[in-house]
Amino acid sequence: MEDFKEAAKAAEEMAKATGKAIDAGRDAGGWLDKIFGSGIEHAVGRRWSDRELTKRIEAAILDWERLELLVHKAGTRLRAKGIQQTRLPAPKVVLPLLEHATMEYEDELLTIWANLLATAMDPAEQQVQRKYVTTLAEMTGEDAVVLKALWAKWEVHDKSQEWFWNGPLKYEPGVDAPENAEVSVITLNRLGLVDGTRTQIYAYKKNEGAKFGEQEGYEEEVIVPGTLDVVVFTPFGEAFCRAIQLGL
Repeated sequence: MEDFKEAAKAAEEMAKATGKAIDAGRDAGGWLDKIFGSGIEHAVGRRWSDRELTKRIEAAILDWERLELLVHKAGTRLRAKGIQQTRLPAPKVVLPLLEHATMEYEDELLTIWANLLATAMDPAEQQVQRKYVTTLAEMTGEDAVVLKALWAKWEVHDKSQEWFWNGPLKYEPGVDAPENAEVSVITLNRLGLVDGTRTQIYAYKKNEGAKFGEQEGYEEEVIVPGTLDVVVFTPFGEAFCRAIQLGL
């Protein structure tokens, strides 16, 4: 009898969760269906026959209201680009994306999550890598503001500009980091998005074993990493900023 009561109680809780999931899916304009395909409402309703799929999707969505706002923002972005036919993102990308996005309460970051979701669903864009999700998950709102400021400078930066001389040193061109943003710039560097500019010097190397008449030494080109006061974007950083549509 006790086992029966426990089973009934569990079934009641499942029914509540199922109803909530279905209602939220409908409120979000069928976006879960667009994201996962094969009729998410039907999948959630089929708990006993498709339990694993349902559990994974429900576990990824931590706040249904944030989900509604997320898909609203993503939909607005896709409509602005004229995208009507979307693609299904890879589950290994979209499940952690939904998990992190639906527990995000900073509006600036939620917008970026929505942009990344829109990119993942846009058939005209490059496939979103899972690393984009883990990278964004480690960023704070302040990091995002600093990244946006750096990217705005980098987009108008002359990428073909050659290294310039200053006395005996040759410097790699880059963009100035914002003042009082050291912590965020260090974070962006650790995440592989930006790097410090490099300095090229010529060091004189003495040939210790030189015999009479032989060259006593030679110059060797040395590349020295610079500080993060002036930075360049890495190839990964450029791809990431395009994926989160930072300049749009």
